[in-house]
Amino acid sequence: KDTASVAGGLFGSSECTVGYSNPLSVEFLKQNPYLLIDTKFYPADFKHRLLSEIPNLDEQTDGLMISSENFQALNLLQEKYKKQIKCIYIDPPYNAKSSEILYKNTYRDASWLSLMENRLSIDKYLLNEESVSITAIDDVEVQKLGLLLDDIRSNYTGKTCVSVVINPSGQQGKNFSVNHEYLYFYYPDLPNMLSKEKRDEDSADIRGFMNGAKGEGGNYLRASGKNCFYPIYVKDDIVIGFGNVCDDDFHPSASVILNNGIKEFYPIDNEGVERKWLFERNTVEDIMSELSVVTKRDGTQVIQRTKTDINYKTVWTDSKYSAKEHGTNLLTKLFGKGDKKFTFPKSIYAVMDCINIALNQNHSGITLDYFGGSGTTGHAVINLNREDEGNRKYILVEMGDYFETVTKPRIQKVIYSEDWKDGKPVSRKGISHCMKYIRLEQYEDTLNNLIVKDESKLWAGDEQFNNSYMLGYMLDTETKDSLFNLKWFENPFEVSLKVTRNNEMKEQKIDMVDTFNYLIGLNVDSISYPKKGICTVEGVTRRGEKTLVIWRDCTEVNNVALESFFSKSAYSTKGDEFDRIYINGDNNLENLRTSEEHWKVVLTEEEFSKRMFEE
Repeated sequence: KDTASVAGGLFGSSECTVGYSNPLSVEFLKQNPYLLIDTKFYPADFKHRLLSEIPNLDEQTDGLMISSENFQALNLLQEKYKKQIKCIYIDPPYNAKSSEILYKNTYRDASWLSLMENRLSIDKYLLNEESVSITAIDDVEVQKLGLLLDDIRSNYTGKTCVSVVINPSGQQGKNFSVNHEYLYFYYPDLPNMLSKEKRDEDSADIRGFMNGAKGEGGNYLRASGKNCFYPIYVKDDIVIGFGNVCDDDFHPSASVILNNGIKEFYPIDNEGVERKWLFERNTVEDIMSELSVVTKRDGTQVIQRTKTDINYKTVWTDSKYSAKEHGTNLLTKLFGKGDKKFTFPKSIYAVMDCINIALNQNHSGITLDYFGGSGTTGHAVINLNREDEGNRKYILVEMGDYFETVTKPRIQKVIYSEDWKDGKPVSRKGISHCMKYIRLEQYEDTLNNLIVKDESKLWAGDEQFNNSYMLGYMLDTETKDSLFNLKWFENPFEVSLKVTRNNEMKEQKIDMVDTFNYLIGLNVDSISYPKKGICTVEGVTRRGEKTLVIWRDCTEVNNVALESFFSKSAYSTKGDEFDRIYINGDNNLENLRTSEEHWKVVLTEEEFSKRMFEE
């Protein structure tokens, strides 16, 4: 079931003086502008009208959450998000003794690596030449994972393994107290590819701009870098410019006052040794704002550089990375002390820094986390957008109870308010946000919906034979119609499957419209329900095709009614408004061949089957 959650600042009050009531009062809604509207709990007509009013629907959707086993979710994302993901951040199970994955053959390391290899091998297609991959891990599998990543991420020339102190007091071991984990960064090894760490003036890196090194070799001397010997112009103790590189036979004093009140500074130390500036003449302009003049105690003046943008270190020791304080305790604030729904969450600040590094301070870009866990990655993206009104987006994948009890509720809470204590909001300082969550059909659901043509072929009492037969011949042949049923397309708005939730099997509607959008990789601009029995979707595929999809209840909208609607809507198969038009059910619309193999009007059933079973 595809649903959407929307929060918006419609009223703007930050204090809540009106209590909750059923039904909610207008005043309560005004004082709670970031309450989420979850379309799951409204009639279909309301959902349709709401979505029809949102232009550029996919662009305005800030987050996507998928309730699914992650291998299946990654396959679903392939067509729509190929090379579209800027950052993949994952925190997979560590295979530690406290949470080992047990297998029949006891090859635990190999089985864990197979788990990772299967997913890493398909997530790479979602990355592009400017993307960054980040994987968290601890000592148990860090070496083996590194070898695996080296193989799968071989197209990236940059690799850094960062140590993060997540537990300052350490976890007691036999010989050492382990207090850190690792982050594998894979990225294109290009200048300024990754973001710098932003520091304030109190923690800035301040040092002299003249090369002050000593010792043998003379790499600090003028002769070793002639392009680094030039004058720096200062007026009223402010750096205002730079002169040309000096000729070899020119030997000035350390500082010279010119007639116009401008002072020239040269890289010459107190002993008269000609040294060099740390930047060449042709690059120093870029850091002019970081240079200043400082008067020392003896009255002499020197040029210094104050860096507030600094390369991240390979060891992160700041207290903000504490997993207990900014991970576990943060969840306690969100859900209350008695609610231990998730163990070992990451520090929100560690993940925020990871995303900042990968996006390189850009205020947009999609971050994917397919081991969504407690939802820290989505929370981090929301916090970053809250800080600078950015347009970063997230995709989270999680399965089982965690999705409903932790992942999704956490995101809903932090949208509503950024401050929580004992499971209650401290303020109403929320954020305008549109979040979509979907559930995918799982393997067990598929088995529950298989219909056997000839049940006499089942051998009573031979479960082993039946299982192998089911997964072989029956799955491909005798149950094929239940895997793909053409009757679904007669009325795609009423398709349902048997699903098991909380040990109870029940019929649940599935969203054929949205499923098809993902199969063809459609970025949705608009979705509307202009008349009963018809839904239209307009957008552009990842391949750049302008696309129209018309869904209809064929029992209510026959071909005559379809042609009438098509004409009244000013659609045309001959114009260039759309490159491709998909329609379910046989129709009589005029068609055009766009190439040797492609027609402009395509039968949805054929494309659906092709995408699901042939590609």
